[in-house]
Amino acid sequence: MRKLLCLLGIVLAVGAFAQNYVDITIGGKFIMRLRAGYGNLTVQERARIVEERLVEVLGERLREEQITLKEVRKDVQYEIYVRGRLLITVTQADADAAKMSVKQIAEHWLKQLRRTLPEVSARPPQ
Repeated sequence: MRKLLCLLGIVLAVGAFAQNYVDITIGGKFIMRLRAGYGNLTVQERARIVEERLVEVLGERLREEQITLKEVRKDVQYEIYVRGRLLITVTQADADAAKMSVKQIAEHWLKQLRRTLPEVSARPPQ
């Protein structure tokens, strides 16, 4: 697993000036910033889970439409899926930390993921 992470170039970069957020990057490309934990998870533990889930879904060429947003509880909780697999649950804590509504941060992350993940996913065999 560790070798696979290195091959994909996935790096969790903790902010230099504030330890209360984690930037998730792949191959040097910024994916998203987590500022809040989830349930009993710290922000760092949550970021590691997102990283592991990314490793699982980036094996084949990814298309934008394979990255979807689901409203779980109106204006309270959203989920982002990649290839039908849960990547992250977006909560009020995320929204508060980003000074946005839950819907705004969920849509922001969705847009960022759709812009970045297809670029860094594996190329189809030639």
